[in-house]
Amino acid sequence: MLTEQRYEEIYHLLEREGSVRTITLCNALQTSRETIRRDLEAMEAKGMLRRIRGGAMKLDMSQNKNVTYTSFSKRRDENLSHKEDIALEVLNYISEGQAIALDSGTTSLFLARALKTRFHSLTVVTNSFAVAQELAGAEGITLVLTGGVYRADEEAFVSDMAALIFSKINVDIFFLTTCGISVERGITYQRMDEISVQNKMMEASDRTIVVADSSKIGNNSLVKMCGIEEVSMLITDSGVSAGQVKAFEQAGVRVAIAKERNG
Repeated sequence: MLTEQRYEEIYHLLEREGSVRTITLCNALQTSRETIRRDLEAMEAKGMLRRIRGGAMKLDMSQNKNVTYTSFSKRRDENLSHKEDIALEVLNYISEGQAIALDSGTTSLFLARALKTRFHSLTVVTNSFAVAQELAGAEGITLVLTGGVYRADEEAFVSDMAALIFSKINVDIFFLTTCGISVERGITYQRMDEISVQNKMMEASDRTIVVADSSKIGNNSLVKMCGIEEVSMLITDSGVSAGQVKAFEQAGVRVAIAKERNG
């Protein structure tokens, strides 16, 4: 099991149980005490948990000054024109009759608004309550909501429960939003439990396209989801530099730049 996978398993155990003993982690992950000790030390340094005698406990994020988190409602109002430009560009890569997956990022909400004006036969699978509200009742849109544990600050459903549906369905394209993307570190997020649903969306999809405004390019957030080799394309805005585009394309990721439509 890879290091990031162990981190995810440990994080999910803490989310469910509140605290966990080292011996329990050893048994659950089939690894040594020394490996678990190093994992817990690294995760504590990243602000993901607090070590206690004989194990670890869930961290109270509201009291952790070292973890920077911006809520969905605040992120929604950032880089508005770029997100609108990207959403309109994304429409060029979707065909009538397809099934697409949208995650809980704010750019997904802008894409959902754009979809209603273009398509008459489309299936949209999402864990975003905000996206679901936007598409509810839209003519020609078949809406599939994952369910799961609702997190109000993300306006989305998270946890393993939200990912269960993806073992039963096939998706043509997953449009992946992110907190950070770089050639070196891949796709990264603010918090560990953001990535479990995205991983399952990716597994269920024939193709994954990253949609991210240029402020995310070259940035690395706390938790790595996957390497850049897992995605086929990046759609961003005109704020991306020529050097950044070249680096992604040399890594095998096609880059599409949205036209500026607002100002």
